[in-house]
Amino acid sequence: MLQSKTRWRLSDGEATRVTELAKALDLHPLVARLLINRGLSEPEAARRFLRASVDDLHDPFLLDGMDRAVERIRQALDRGEKIRIYGDYDADGVTSTSLMMRVFRRMEADVDYYIPNRFTEGYGLNQQALTRAKTEGVGLMVTVDTGISAVEQAAYARELGLDLIITDHHEPPAVLPKALAVINPKKPDCSYPFDLLAGVGVAFKLCHALLGEPPDDGWELAALGTIADLVPLMEENRILAARGLEAMNRFPSTGMTALVEASGIDGEVGAGHVGFSLGPRINASGRLDTAGRAVELMLTDDGDQARLIAEELDRMNRERQQLVESIAAEAIAQVETDPEANCRFILVAAPNWNVGVIGIVASRLVERYYRPTIVLGIDEETGMAKGSARSITGFDMFQALTACSQCLSHYGGHTMAAGMTLPRENLSAFHRHLDRLAGEWLTEEDYTPLSVVDSDLSLTEVDLPLIESIEKLAPYGMGNPTPRFRLTGVGLGRIQRIGRDKNHLKIMLEQNGSSLDAVGFRMGDLAEEITPQSHPELLGELSINEWNQRRIPQFLIRDVAVPHMQVFDWRSNTDQRERLRALADRPETLFLYDGGKPVWWESGLAAMVRSWESLKTYERGDELVRYLVLIHMPPSLTVAEKWFRGLDRLERIYFAYGDADWDGPSRAPEREHFKQLYGAMMKVGELRIPRDLDRLARMTGMSVKGIGFMLQVFEELDFVRRENGRLTLAPQAEKRPLSASSRYRRQQEREEVQQCFVYSSTRDLCTYIDSVRSEPAHRGGAELWISKTKSG
Repeated sequence: MLQSKTRWRLSDGEATRVTELAKALDLHPLVARLLINRGLSEPEAARRFLRASVDDLHDPFLLDGMDRAVERIRQALDRGEKIRIYGDYDADGVTSTSLMMRVFRRMEADVDYYIPNRFTEGYGLNQQALTRAKTEGVGLMVTVDTGISAVEQAAYARELGLDLIITDHHEPPAVLPKALAVINPKKPDCSYPFDLLAGVGVAFKLCHALLGEPPDDGWELAALGTIADLVPLMEENRILAARGLEAMNRFPSTGMTALVEASGIDGEVGAGHVGFSLGPRINASGRLDTAGRAVELMLTDDGDQARLIAEELDRMNRERQQLVESIAAEAIAQVETDPEANCRFILVAAPNWNVGVIGIVASRLVERYYRPTIVLGIDEETGMAKGSARSITGFDMFQALTACSQCLSHYGGHTMAAGMTLPRENLSAFHRHLDRLAGEWLTEEDYTPLSVVDSDLSLTEVDLPLIESIEKLAPYGMGNPTPRFRLTGVGLGRIQRIGRDKNHLKIMLEQNGSSLDAVGFRMGDLAEEITPQSHPELLGELSINEWNQRRIPQFLIRDVAVPHMQVFDWRSNTDQRERLRALADRPETLFLYDGGKPVWWESGLAAMVRSWESLKTYERGDELVRYLVLIHMPPSLTVAEKWFRGLDRLERIYFAYGDADWDGPSRAPEREHFKQLYGAMMKVGELRIPRDLDRLARMTGMSVKGIGFMLQVFEELDFVRRENGRLTLAPQAEKRPLSASSRYRRQQEREEVQQCFVYSSTRDLCTYIDSVRSEPAHRGGAELWISKTKSG
C-alpha cells in the first residue's frame, strides 16, 4: 500500500446534465463535465465562460461610488489639480498603481504615485503620507488595492482638506472610512454583479469608467495582478486574465518584455508563468526594498532601463528565495521543538525575521503541516510584531482575526490570507484564542488536504484531441483549477528516477494495450515506495509534451496511492544498509531478525524482533505495524505465515536478505540417497569423523556437506552410534521413517522456505503473499502455490 497525501473527492457530474450541455454547445462530454464541476451547468453561462469576451464585462458604473469618483477625477483633470495614486507593495498593488498611472498620463493628468515602505510605514494608508501629500500640493488622492479599513486616515484626510477616493477589494470592516468615494464590490450596499475582483480589477473598472471603454494598455497589467493575487479566475476575472495573457504575448509593453526575458520564460506566457515567475519578481521589489522599482519597470518605454530594472528584480528575487529558505528553516525548527507553536493553529515569531517574506514562509508551513499558520517578525525596538497569515479550507482567517481583534493593533485580508500587527506581549493570548477557534471550526478530516477529482479516466480515452479540447478552459487558477483526473487499474511498464539530481519520477503506465508517460516532479523518492508489480491509482493533470517536433500526451502526477498490499523484492547479497536505515526511521516498521542486533543499527523509530518465534510475545502491538522487513529467511512457512496473517494492518512486506549465509544442503536428500549411504557404511564399517567423509563422498558421488547431514539424521534415528569420534552402524536398529527425524523435517521445511523465498520470482512471491493473506484459516493456498512452483 501507499497512502495518498491528500483526500480525493470525485466531483458529482450528473450524466444527464453532462449529455445535455455537451449537445447544446457541441462539446466533448468530458469538457461538459468539467464545466458543470465549476458550476457552469447552464448553456449560456458555460458559453460566456468559454468565449471570455470583452463584451461580457459589466458596466463599471454599477459599482457603488463610481459616479462620484469619476466626477471628482474629471474635475481634477479640468482644473489641472495634482493627483496622487496611493498603492500597495505587492504585485496586485504594483499593477494597480501602474495601470492608473498609464491611464492618467494618457489623459494628461498631473499625476504621480506613492507606495509606502513595508518596513518603515507598514501596510495601508498612513497619516504621515497624507500630510506629505498635502504639503506637496496634492488635491486628490486615489488609493488602489488598499484603504478599505482606513477609517482614522480618511478622517485625517478630511481634516487636511485632501479629497480621498478609495478603491479596494479586501474584506470591508463593520465601519467604512468616510472618503469622498469608496469603491469596493464587497461593500454591503454595493450591488455589483461580481464581487471577487482583485485590486487591479477594481482599478481597471475605474479606468474603464473614465475612458468609456476598457483601457487598451491595461490588459496585461490586469492579468498580471489578477493571477498573482490568487482571486478566482471566473466571470470578469477570467476575461481579464485571458485577454491580458493574450495582450502579454501579442503586444507586450517594454517593461513586460524585459520582465519575461529576465524570468527565463521560453515560449508563450501562461497563467503558471505569471504565478510562479513574473509575480514573484514583482513582489520581490516590495518585499526587500521599495515597490517603486517594479512600478517604474511597468511604466518605462526605454528598453535599456527596462532590462536594467528587470535584472535588478531578478537579483532581488534570488535574494528573496535565499532569505525565505533561511527563515523557513528557523520556523520549522521552532514548530518541531516548541509544543506551544505546534498546535491546531501554528504561530511562530522571532526577532529580525524579514516581514517582507514571512507570508511566503507561512505558505511553506501550510504546505508542510497543513494547518492555519501565522508567521511574525518582531521589532525589538518597538515591541511590535508584524505578521502574515495563510489558512486552509474550512478556516476563515479574516473572520478569525476579527474574533481576536482585541489582541491586534491592525489587521486586514481575506478568507485564506491576511496580515496583522500586534504588541509582542499579546502573542500568547492571540495564539491561544486562534488555537481554540481552530478546535471549534475544524474537524480532524479538515487537517488533511482535499483534492477534487474532476473525473475518472482510462488510458484508452487519452489522446491529443481530448487534451486540446480541455485546454479551452484555460487560463487556470483559483476558482478554475487545472482539471485533475484519476487513473485506476493501470499497470507499470517502467518506473525510474529522472533529472540531474534524480529527484523526479517517471512512470510508463499501461492498460488494455494503451500506454501513457506519467511524470511526477520532485517525487523521485516514490520510486522506492512503489513496486513494479503494483497497480497504483494516480491523481494528476493531462498535458502535451512537445519534444523534437513531436507532441505526445503526458500525465503530470500530483498524488499517488497504492490500494493493495505491496511486496518489495530486495533480495540480494549486496550491502543494503542505506535502504534499511531509511526504513528504520519509520515508527510503522517492524524488522524481523534471526539473531542479535545488526551491526548497522544505530537508532531508529522502528521496532525490532530478534526471533521469528516471538509473535505472541511481541510487546509493541501489531496495530502499529504497517511495514514488515525480513532481514533473514524464516525457519518455516508456518512461522512466516503466522506473521503475515497476524499483522492485520500490514501494508508492505520487504524481503531484504540474500542466500550467502544459507547453511545445509540446498535440497533434502532423497530416500535413495540415504539407502546408498547406508550401504557404503556397511562396506566401510567403522568411520572416523571427519577424516572418512571424503572417502564416503568418493564412494557415493555425494557431497561431503550432504553426507554430514545424512549422518546426523542417522544418528538422531539411532541408526548409527558415535563413540570417541567414530561412527558405527547400530546392530539390529529399529526401522523408522525419515520423517521421524526432527532434523530431516526441519530440512524439508527449509527446502520449502528456500523454494518459496529464495528461488521464486518476484511475481511468484507476490502470488504467495496474496494466497496467504486471502486464506487466513489454513495453509491451503500456500501449499497449492508450492506444488505449482515445484511442478512448473
